[in-house]
Amino acid sequence: MDFKTHLKKYLSDENIDKLLDSLKKEDKHAALLNTDVISDEEFKNLFPNVIPHPIVKHAYLYDKNEYDLGKSVYHLLGAFYLQEPSAMIPSFLLNPNKDDIVLDLCAAPGGKSIQSSLLMNGEGLIISNDISRSRCFDMLENVERLGIGNIIITNNDFSNLYHNYLETFDKIILDAPCSGSGMMRKDKRMIEDWSYHKVLKNQEIQKSLISIAYDMLKPGGLLLYSTCSFSYEEDEEIIEYLLKEKGGIIEPLPKSDLFYVDNTLPYGVHLFPYLFDGEGHYICLIRKEGEHKSTSLKDISSIKEKDIFISSKIKKVEHFKDTYFGLTSNPIKLKNLNIIRYGVKIGRKQKGYFEYDYHYSRFVKDFPNKIMINEDEMKTYLSGNPIVKPCERGYVQINYKGLKIAFGKSDGKVIKNHFPKGLRRFFS
Repeated sequence: MDFKTHLKKYLSDENIDKLLDSLKKEDKHAALLNTDVISDEEFKNLFPNVIPHPIVKHAYLYDKNEYDLGKSVYHLLGAFYLQEPSAMIPSFLLNPNKDDIVLDLCAAPGGKSIQSSLLMNGEGLIISNDISRSRCFDMLENVERLGIGNIIITNNDFSNLYHNYLETFDKIILDAPCSGSGMMRKDKRMIEDWSYHKVLKNQEIQKSLISIAYDMLKPGGLLLYSTCSFSYEEDEEIIEYLLKEKGGIIEPLPKSDLFYVDNTLPYGVHLFPYLFDGEGHYICLIRKEGEHKSTSLKDISSIKEKDIFISSKIKKVEHFKDTYFGLTSNPIKLKNLNIIRYGVKIGRKQKGYFEYDYHYSRFVKDFPNKIMINEDEMKTYLSGNPIVKPCERGYVQINYKGLKIAFGKSDGKVIKNHFPKGLRRFFS
């Protein structure tokens, strides 16, 4: 069965033609602000021609030919996360809060987890999991850059572990692996790669994932199911399968002219490029039957570690040998997880001193020794060079226009460079 024919399962010929025509248009780009370090006003002053996202708060569409935000120093300094415009909508609709325990089951490269963390104001707890180890490290780069401390990154196949986490999570994000037809506009290779066999193969994986996700959801909890597929088989049929096998209640989504909704379609909404300026996406929100009871994550005393500054935002400290990590909440009991990053990496005990980590420099607001630098000094430091500047001896947090750059180590006159070598940038 070819791509156009298979769409007739739920779309009229007119809507199929509109959809196929829209795939010829140029793909769009968007930035989600880290409002902890940059305000909407500051961002719009820097990039005045951006357009507010029509649905998601603190998000903006932009023309990459005008603003190559991925190469901007503000991106390097964690001011925003670049994300496809449609991919921003699922987490926004799920709307996790600071009291939630969230599982992002297929999380890499991390956009939905990062957006969830921002919505939660860095509190609560997110388990961001992916079965691909390499993609987990891609996610880690983004988590470090934005200074996030309420995410535990794990690399697991939850089909082998879900029985350890039955009825554990308040909210679960399942952005399921799929045939990827919704990305045909962004990546033309997806057109050649598509097959109906691939749709049906992914459908079996999706059925398995949504079943275990539902089992891990607390009574009264919310499951966000999404794909970047146009296929009814990977979208509505998966929801139908869940309701038949496990139960659940479909949660109404906000009405919008940007969503494709047909009275004949029983569940969820579609994002089509001819209605919304993003790639194809399917979104459905399901509530598990039962009364929801939240888990207290904050009943924990203050933390003291000798010779280590622990931010007041950190509620739980763990150390693995000489390396220390912190979380902004008291976590649930973790069973048999392969952990890539446990919250924020604070640093490592060395012989005679403690070496603070780059991740912690982006996270901590209340570090006692900090210094503001100017643009020339910022460029010097990002290039990997020391800064000649009087400062209190020891570790110092270096800031530029309110953006946290990294730690340096001062002898009182010169700040030695501790910016990660792989991130250094050279300016002409």
